[in-house]
Amino acid sequence: MTPPLKLVFSFTGCALKERLSAKLCAAYGRWLGGYRTLELRRGGKREGFELEALGGERAVLASRSIVSPVSFNKYALNLAALEVTALSALDRAAASGKVLLFDELGPMAMKSAKFSSRAVELLFSPAPCLVFYRSGAEVFENAFSKMGGAARLGLTEAGWAEAVSSAEAWLDRLAAGIETNKK
Repeated sequence: MTPPLKLVFSFTGCALKERLSAKLCAAYGRWLGGYRTLELRRGGKREGFELEALGGERAVLASRSIVSPVSFNKYALNLAALEVTALSALDRAAASGKVLLFDELGPMAMKSAKFSSRAVELLFSPAPCLVFYRSGAEVFENAFSKMGGAARLGLTEAGWAEAVSSAEAWLDRLAAGIETNKK
């Protein structure tokens, strides 16, 4: 059976999303390309967010300590983190036939028309995608509910084991196909 091309997780808490993303990147990093979004913390308080290109650079995405004409809630946004760091990582991954990791899609990502436009192109392309998005982000919920070839799961503490096993099984099937196609 062919796995769906898109595996989409909705989440409410960053910690759980970061835990699953880190676990999958550690085990399947060879087949993944794209970016991760990480909380920036100082003294137990969230100070913002950082983007990390898989296998590459990092850039502050949102912070109280940067100056920008674009903001979201209490954070100034660095759109270059999305438009340069994240998009370059996604384009490299797409060009090399890897599973595209979008960690995460949410209101901050939508502040960049350039990022949003390219992300939509990639999400609706034949490339396999592993996506995390914030629960309640209606734009994404609507898009993913209409997207063919997408499996959608909620990421919760109670459903942790199911989320891990589903993601690992999905990536195992895709990785086997990637290896077969390279031979």
